[in-house]
Amino acid sequence: MSYLAYLVGMTFLAWAIKPLFMKDSTWITLNTEAQELEDRKKRVYGNITDLEFDFAMGRLSQNDFDSIRKSFLSEAGIVIQKLESRKSSDLMNRIQKDTQSLNKKKSKKKQNSVCQHCGAQNMVDAKFCMKCGKELS
Repeated sequence: MSYLAYLVGMTFLAWAIKPLFMKDSTWITLNTEAQELEDRKKRVYGNITDLEFDFAMGRLSQNDFDSIRKSFLSEAGIVIQKLESRKSSDLMNRIQKDTQSLNKKKSKKKQNSVCQHCGAQNMVDAKFCMKCGKELS
């Protein structure tokens, strides 16, 4: 009889302390989701910046630029809403401000060099001309 009582007691003890050794999967899930949303936000902002650069270089028409930019801004708004978990009336203004600050940071890093073949402005670290495609020296 004492053997059965000992076994029941050990089983109860194991059941009682089991949660202390388990990882809190809820916290891990929330943290991972927030990190994924932050990464997605950075990708969308980068896409907007690249889109504006392509438009400035004349690679996109005004209609294409407007429609693609609108979809990127919409996606950025959704991501920010999910991150902040509350509605905000100035999401588009915030996105505009963030993309403008990204453009300012990128423009500080860029210094232009002139292509010897066509005279187009290129970034210093570019190996090929962005307009004619010829190798820069």
